[in-house]
Amino acid sequence: RLITLTGISGIGKTSLAVQLVQQIKDEFEYVIWCSINTSHTLDEFEHKLIQFFSQSEKPDLSATNQKRLPLIKYLQKHRCLIVLDDVHNLFCSGELAGKYKPEYEEYRSLFKQIEKLSHQSCFLLIGWEQPREVTQFKNPNTPIRTLQLAGLDIAAGWEILRDCGLEEIDNYSALIHRYQGNPLWLKSVATLIQELGIDATELLIDDTILLPEDLKDVLEQQYDRTSELEQQIMSVLAKENQPVNLAKLLEKGQISSSDLLNALQSLSRRCL
Repeated sequence: RLITLTGISGIGKTSLAVQLVQQIKDEFEYVIWCSINTSHTLDEFEHKLIQFFSQSEKPDLSATNQKRLPLIKYLQKHRCLIVLDDVHNLFCSGELAGKYKPEYEEYRSLFKQIEKLSHQSCFLLIGWEQPREVTQFKNPNTPIRTLQLAGLDIAAGWEILRDCGLEEIDNYSALIHRYQGNPLWLKSVATLIQELGIDATELLIDDTILLPEDLKDVLEQQYDRTSELEQQIMSVLAKENQPVNLAKLLEKGQISSSDLLNALQSLSRRCL
């Protein structure tokens, strides 16, 4: 009934969802795709969907003052796939992941309805973050599923580099690993290497991290959403070149153990 698809920017969430919809659309009466932006309060969102269903059902024009049903009634009556893209726009910046903005708090009730009440439809939520009430762990007893996208494997990453004209690069796996198999990051870096005629092999020898301006913009958008506590932890981690245990993080960051664990969970949910 409720599926969340999360991952850092550029990892391919929307592309994957588009492919999925193409494959399963015939299993539904209606497929509705909506990108969440700053104007989508729950009332506006539900009104648009109810208006859509009301018009699609072609009611008897002779009937006057027909009462529109609550949204959940249409989801029970019809088998619908409703995709909500950019769902992270429902959540606050500067807070731990998944905290609703005050004006969007009512979406929590909608998602609870989708989970708890009996119906034959499915909501797919796509974004950098997911609602806090959606756990990352698979529980066969609930109608909720989550998928957090990781980067591409070496073979798929090489296809991107090849399509960008870097098929001759030696040790391409190191470049793919350095940019975590993120399709957008790989394309951005490959474009910069091509345009400047840089020897990519030399970059790998020097452990250079290229950050093209378009990639910096994307990363800053996600970094700016994080809380001060998360930024403090990332600053500590950025100075380390080896894995760090909790005890060392507590010592270096001077953070309480409870705050540290909550912030690490939030960073994990943001794929950071």
